[in-house]
Amino acid sequence: MSRRHWAHLVGVAVIAAAFAVAAPAAVGMPAEEGEGAAGKAADAGPAATATAYLQARAAAITAADPAAVLAPWVVTGSALARTEARVAEGTAVRGEAVGRTAETAVCRVTVLDSQPADDGVTAVVAAHAITTLTWRAENGKADTEGSGIDHTITLRRNGDDWVITADAYADVLKPACLEAAGASRARVRAAARAVERTAAPVRLPEAASPREAATPRRYSDIIAYDRPGAQAYADTYALSYNPTFVRFSGADCANFASQCARAGDMPQASGGATSGWWYDKEGTSSPSNDTYSLSWINVTRQIGYWNTRRTDWETSAGMLSRGDFIYYDWTGDGVWDHVAVVAGTNSSGQKMIDAHTTDHYHVYWKLGYSGTKYRYARVRAQWVVL
Repeated sequence: MSRRHWAHLVGVAVIAAAFAVAAPAAVGMPAEEGEGAAGKAADAGPAATATAYLQARAAAITAADPAAVLAPWVVTGSALARTEARVAEGTAVRGEAVGRTAETAVCRVTVLDSQPADDGVTAVVAAHAITTLTWRAENGKADTEGSGIDHTITLRRNGDDWVITADAYADVLKPACLEAAGASRARVRAAARAVERTAAPVRLPEAASPREAATPRRYSDIIAYDRPGAQAYADTYALSYNPTFVRFSGADCANFASQCARAGDMPQASGGATSGWWYDKEGTSSPSNDTYSLSWINVTRQIGYWNTRRTDWETSAGMLSRGDFIYYDWTGDGVWDHVAVVAGTNSSGQKMIDAHTTDHYHVYWKLGYSGTKYRYARVRAQWVVL
C-alpha cells in the first residue's frame, strides 16, 4: 500500500470508526447492559440465549455479585459458572490494583453460526463478542478500552429454556484475571498454558519465493519512523481486520504488529520466505495471492530480524512511546508468544496497547499473570537506506 493510504488513517474520526465497524448490533437480544441478569425471554432460542449470556458476562464485571448476574444462563455451581464469575471479578480487581474503577461494560454480539443437534436437546453457537469497558481513574478522568473474542458456546435444553454448559474461547487476559480473583496457582498456570496452545501454527504461502533484491541506489535515503501513522493504523484495525491482508485465526498478533510498523514507514527488507522482513501484495488488493516472510507473521522471527536493525531493547514499558512494541512470554518458558503495539498513555499515566488475538484496543499493557515475562522494543527514530 502507498504512503498516502496510511496517511488517511490518521484522525479521531477514523479511530472512532473502528468501534463502529468492529461492533455490529447484537443478534437476537437487545444490547442494553445487564439485560442478561434480568431474566430469560420466553422460549428464547440458542442464539438469543448465547447472546444474552455474553452480555451478562460483560455486565458481571461491574456487578457486586458476578455469579448472580451469570446465574440465569449457566448451570449453578458448574465449573463454567465458577470460572466466569472469577474472570469477571478478576477483571475489576486488576483495574483497582492500578487505580481504576470499572464503571460500565457493554457487549455487542455477532452470532456467526447456530447449529442445533438432531436430538433437539443440545446446540452449538459460534459468536464474536466485542466488550467495551469504561474505566474511571483516580483523577476523575475516564478511559475506554475494547476487546474482541470468538466464542464457541454449547447449550442444553432445560424445559422451555436453554442453558450454557460450555464456552470455548481464547483470551490472553484470562490467566491474569483468574490470578487477581484468587484462583489457585495451578489453575492460573493451566489457563496460561491453554493460551499458548491456542495459537495456531503460522503458515507460509505455498508459492513463497525469494523477492528480488532492490536495485542498489546511487544515493542514500533517510526514512523516519512515523509514530502517529503506526498508532492510527493500530487503532483503526485493533478490533477489526484490514481485508487486504492475510488473516491468521488464533495467531495474528505478529502479522498485525508488522502491518502497524509498515504503516509507520518502517522499511521492508527483501529476502526469501525465511529471511528479511517483507510483505508482497503482488499488485492486487486481494490477500489470496500475497506472499510474505516468516518474520512478518511469527513473533520469534520478528524479534530476530527487528532487534538491532529496526528496534532496540528498553528496560521498562515506561520508556516506550506510541508505535513501539511489547513482547510477552506467557508462562516464562523462554518462548515469546505474543506482541502488542503501544497505543499511547491512559488517564492514569499507564501505557496502553492495541493487539490482535486477543483483539485489544487501548488496553492496559500488562496482560500477563505473575509468571509472565516481558520485553520492550523501541523502534528506531530513522534508518539510512542505501
